[in-house]
Formats: sequence, C-alpha cells, structure tokens
Amino acid sequence: MSSTSPSIVDAMVYRVERIMLGPIRGDLRHNVWIETIASILFGLFWATTVGFFPVILRNMGANEDQLALYVVFQSFGLILTPISVAIFQRYRIVKIASYIWMFGRGTLLLVPFVGNNVSFFMIIIGIFWICELVPSPGYVRLLERLYPDNVRGRIMSFVRIGMTFAILVMTPVAGWLLDIFDHTVVIPIVAIFGILASVVFMRLKVDDAPVQRSASHAAPALRDILKEISTNRSFMLFLILNTLFGCGTLIGAPLYAVVQVNRLGLSYTEVGYLGLLQSITWLLGFFFWGSLVDKKGPIFVLLISMFCGALMPLGFMLADSFWWLVPAFIAQGLLLGGFDLGFTNTAMNLANRSQLEAYFAAIHLVGGIRGIIVPLTTPVLVSMQVSESVIFGIGVGFILISMLLAIGIKIKPASLETA
Repeated sequence: MSSTSPSIVDAMVYRVERIMLGPIRGDLRHNVWIETIASILFGLFWATTVGFFPVILRNMGANEDQLALYVVFQSFGLILTPISVAIFQRYRIVKIASYIWMFGRGTLLLVPFVGNNVSFFMIIIGIFWICELVPSPGYVRLLERLYPDNVRGRIMSFVRIGMTFAILVMTPVAGWLLDIFDHTVVIPIVAIFGILASVVFMRLKVDDAPVQRSASHAAPALRDILKEISTNRSFMLFLILNTLFGCGTLIGAPLYAVVQVNRLGLSYTEVGYLGLLQSITWLLGFFFWGSLVDKKGPIFVLLISMFCGALMPLGFMLADSFWWLVPAFIAQGLLLGGFDLGFTNTAMNLANRSQLEAYFAAIHLVGGIRGIIVPLTTPVLVSMQVSESVIFGIGVGFILISMLLAIGIKIKPASLETA
C-alpha cells in the first residue's frame, strides 16, 4: 500500500492541476503548491481570528466607538505601506514579509494574558493588523515575478481555493469552539497556524532581490512617482472608484456586530454558520473568477464583485432575523474572491510595472486614510440619531457610484507570455 500511495496522490494532484491550470512549467508548479499550502494554513488561522474579532469584541463589552476603532486598526497598516517600499528596495521581499507576518500573528499568543480587557485586546489586534498589511506592496511585486500575466488569474484562484476551503471547514468549527471555550484559549492555538503559514511561505523560489540600479538609473524620487501617478488618468480614476467603494463597505462595518449581537442576538455558532455560507461561495467563486479574469478581463470581474458587495450593507439594512443575513453573506463570499482578483489585476495593468510597489503603496496609503476617516464617522452619525438603516443605505449608494466609474476604465490586454 505504501508503495502505491504516492503515485495515486501524484496522479490526483496532476489531474487537479490540469483541470484548473492546464500545463504549467516546473518552476511555476513548485511555487503554486508552496503558496497553496501556506494559504491553507493561513485560512485555518483567518477563519478563527479575523472572522470573529468584531463579535468577540462586542461580547466583551466593546461599544460602537470601540468597534469603529477596530475597523480603523485594519487601515493603520495600509498607512505604513510606503515604508515597506523603502524596505523592499534594500532587502529580499519573501524573507522580510514573512518575518513581519510572523511577528504580527505571534502577538496573538499574548491574548490569554489580557483576558477580557477590551483596550489591551484591541492593542494586540492593532499590532496584528499593522504587521499583516505593511508587506502588501511587496506581495504584489512577488505575484508579478512569480506568475506570467496570461495565467496569473487562474493561478491566484487555484491558490486561494486552498485558503477558502480551509476557511469553509474551520469557520463553523471555530464558532462551536468559541461557544464551548473562551477566546483566550482558542485564539493562541490557531495563531500557531498563522505563524506556520509564514514559515512555509519562505520556501518560495523567486528572484525577489532588490533591483540593482546604476548611478544613471537611480530609484525615482517620491515627487516623481506622485507626478507620474497623478498624470495616469486611468489609474487615478481607479483610485477614486476604489476609495468610493471602500467608503461604501466601511461606513456600515462598525455596526455589523451590533446588528448580529444586539438586534438579532446571534450566538458564535450562528455567526459561524454565516461564515460557512460566505466561505462556500468564496470557494466556489474561485472556480470561475480566475478564468473570467484571463478571458473577460479584470474590470468585468471587478464590476460583478462590486455589485455583490452592495448586497452586504443592503442585507444588514433589512435584517430582522438570521435568515435575512444569509444572502448578504453569500454575496460577501463572491465579493471576497472576485474583488481580490479583479482589483489586483486591474491595478497591475494600469500601473507602471517598473514602479509597481510605489503604485500599490499609493493605493494602500489612500485606502488607509479612507479606512481611518470613514469608520470614525459612523459613531458620529449614530450620536446624531441617524438610524442604522440610513447608514447602510449610504454605503449601498457609494458602491453603486463606484461601479459607474469602473465602467469608464480601459486597460491594455494581458501579454501572451508562455506559461
């Protein structure tokens, strides 16, 4: 049995590759599977932490202001992404990014020591989010170096299928575990999976060394990069629509946990069921998002996923029971996969490839500023007696406007580079 098992497994793996990716080079195959394994480990970690943080905070006694601050924490790392551009101009991307992720995820091992203290728990989460997002521009550069343009969408889908399958399996289990055990027990255990994901990620084989520039071809100054970005009309339009879309998704985000805990009285297990539905559509979406990106273009995928994004605040606006949130979370799952692929590939097509990190740093910087300002307006609106339904409705309006802007963007076709 032992002599035949490896060949059976290899045959199954090869068949999955052929169905999802078609024929690929050996060097691509290694990186696809390394990234897939890392993504599976990350999915186990993500499902139990990020997927439940707001509800955990609400059950710990966090108020609307603190929940808004939690949403803001997710943007602190984006503000600091220009720093990572400078770091990756000097050091290898894979190693530095992995160390930063390991440190951030490792801080969750301290959760048992803060107990139910909301303030200390939020400090730990803040450090985690900063470390999780700071390496983002470097990761985009890795994607550009790892995979050719004409197969990148399919490969990104393949890798993320592993992550979303892990989330699908783990989310209901995590909800059950959090109902049985305290979060101070569960979170540190799953943090280990997040750390292991970073360790596996370091085994990628890619030339991620800093670009060597001669004295006559020095790295452009910040003012030159800003000037180039500001004269790139399509990219600026993309930056505006992404800002508006983010406003639509963020303005109601601090109230999601309030609706789930206070209005609907959901348990962790019920929240886990919603997360399960989200993960199922997230996973299923990757079976067609990647091919749609490669065949129809990233803007097409971006528009469909943005429409799905509008259904999330709409669902919370109408919800008076658990079942009203079911379509919202189904749509959110489609958004997570489609927007990820559509957004990343659209931005890469619009950006100057020689300055890719700088372009994505600009995206993240603007997104970070937006992510700090918008959630903090929500408790202000609540204090002014603006209803939850109106706030969610404002979010839907922002998303629909961003979709109209997306229609006006034209991008160049993907190169026909051989995979």
